[in-house]
Amino acid sequence: MSEVIPANRKIKKRTFLGLLLAALLFLLFMAFYLLLVASDRYAAFSRSVVMGLTISTLIFTLLFLFGLLAIVLTIMQKRTFPSMRWFIEKTLLLLYPFVLQIGRFMHIAQEKIQRSFIEVNNQLVRARAMEIKANELLLLLPHCLQNDKCSYKITRNVNNCRRCGKCQLAEILRMSSARGFRVEVVTGGTLARRAIEEYGPRTVIAVACERDLSSGVLDSFPLPVIGVINERPQGPCFNTRVDLTALQESLDFLLGKK
Repeated sequence: MSEVIPANRKIKKRTFLGLLLAALLFLLFMAFYLLLVASDRYAAFSRSVVMGLTISTLIFTLLFLFGLLAIVLTIMQKRTFPSMRWFIEKTLLLLYPFVLQIGRFMHIAQEKIQRSFIEVNNQLVRARAMEIKANELLLLLPHCLQNDKCSYKITRNVNNCRRCGKCQLAEILRMSSARGFRVEVVTGGTLARRAIEEYGPRTVIAVACERDLSSGVLDSFPLPVIGVINERPQGPCFNTRVDLTALQESLDFLLGKK
């Protein structure tokens, strides 16, 4: 059973950033190892191939290193640098699977890494100077937020919710009615992507578990997505909850306080 994450617990960004640095150091080590192989006089027949691999690895390592520095600088300065955004996105997108493998090798829980990645992503999104209107914001919710005994299907039409108060959807829909943003309840990544394509929002707030949020953020690049990790007091995908304070803070950041 996944733990409930207290609202006051600060998620550590350094877990993901440290593993990202470890991935870059590994690539650098591989580049120097290939260079040694290429310098072996007995490997002359493959020297050109190995040198090509070495140069390619070094170039990608330098690009990813610049991307890591851009991530750290953006978080520290709390403002975005448009010229660096491409490097940040490519670094996160291409190295994320590698970071997970390094974390597995170091016996670091995948959820811990994913949680740290989501926090890094959220800080990068918050660093942008965005003026978002309510009709440009889409809130994506997991279907497991609905009470399991409810007989009303809301994945196609959230307005089917009777707002009985047995789950948090009633309160979230009240927020939506008051502020005018769109809410969609989805069963997975396919429906989430379909909703984004259909409504074309400028930004998204997504509530889900660490795994689904991480993959959703990466799939949505370059669309900015703020992730809010759900709570699973009864286990994954069953009567989950969301920290409404954290959700309200994300709404206030994007739409302004009201």
